[in-house]
Amino acid sequence: MIYELNVQTRDAKGSRQSRKLRHNGLVPGIIYGAKKEPTMIAISAKEISKEYNNSLFFNKVWSLVTNGKETEKVLPKSVSCHPVTGKILHVDFMRVSKDKKVKIMIPVETINEDKSPGIKKGGIINLVVHRLECLCVPDAIPEKIVLDLSGKEIGDSFLLEQIELPKGVEAINAIRDSVLATIVVSKVGKEEDKAQATTTTAETAPTEGTATKAE
Repeated sequence: MIYELNVQTRDAKGSRQSRKLRHNGLVPGIIYGAKKEPTMIAISAKEISKEYNNSLFFNKVWSLVTNGKETEKVLPKSVSCHPVTGKILHVDFMRVSKDKKVKIMIPVETINEDKSPGIKKGGIINLVVHRLECLCVPDAIPEKIVLDLSGKEIGDSFLLEQIELPKGVEAINAIRDSVLATIVVSKVGKEEDKAQATTTTAETAPTEGTATKAE
């Protein structure tokens, strides 16, 4: 799916002009890549802030409508924000082509925790890989990779080799990211078991100073 953003070109550059754009409710940015000259742009601060706050912002192919007519397919590559206010200061977009694969980080999420026997017994999901680094053709970028916890017990793992990635998507480092998630015993459960074991030992141990009658 292609998502659309309206931008306008800008001629002036430099910190002074960038401040002027921000004062007028715009965010400066740049489009680069595909062996073309970089294009300096400005985009509505309100519009880009709304989209940036979506966790899938970097996983979407955007169609930038420049000056209301020309369009370019791009991926967001970096966003600079003010360290105090969090306001967006600058956005970089990279041009993409239909058939050329791009590197992207795909979020990994879990579903059906309530259908996992292991979770019901007190286990927790240990998400080892939060974002899977992949190569994808732009039109095949998935929003996320979903791990179904239905029927999973404590000790069960989700291995990358067992996950069917969408066509056109491949993991960059299959060895490093071989284990996506596991269901483990929670620390609380471990402490409770330890406390129970300590109590049981104390109850069965002989009291200090108690004489034992010889047979």
